[in-house]
Amino acid sequence: MRKVIFILAVMCGTFAAKSQEFGAAIHAGYLTEIGAIGAGGDLTYEFNEKFGLTASGTFAVAEEKSIRNKWFALDLNGRYNIVDMWYVLAGGEYLSVTVKTLGLGGGSIGEESSVSGSEFGANLGTGYRYNLMDNVNLFAEVKYVVLEAGYVHARAGIHFDF
Repeated sequence: MRKVIFILAVMCGTFAAKSQEFGAAIHAGYLTEIGAIGAGGDLTYEFNEKFGLTASGTFAVAEEKSIRNKWFALDLNGRYNIVDMWYVLAGGEYLSVTVKTLGLGGGSIGEESSVSGSEFGANLGTGYRYNLMDNVNLFAEVKYVVLEAGYVHARAGIHFDF
């Protein structure tokens, strides 16, 4: 899996060196299934005024009593601009989940145990970009991720064009 991610990163870097439509973003958002706020970054490539591609990663951690959930989601979404800066998106997601039971007293009494898993799913959503300056945009996005336990991911962030 790491080789695939590396190849995607190299391809995005190659496209970025040859284009003026490349951008990067940072974001924060709420993931309903884990019930936590996550943060991450995006790489964006605009093919033309209507179509674009975004690769993003989000990391979220939630802790309740003696159970800690860690989520890492990698998305690859195609975007289509409908009107002005309003767009729809569709794509795929790779989700890696680690659930750790800390034991009594946060691990001081009893044994810790950990379970990890991953799965692939699909994304469907919509978003809007608001232009602040020439190369700086604010964006908000809501998407539904279709997995075994589907969830809604609402996020907002700041996007920079290069």
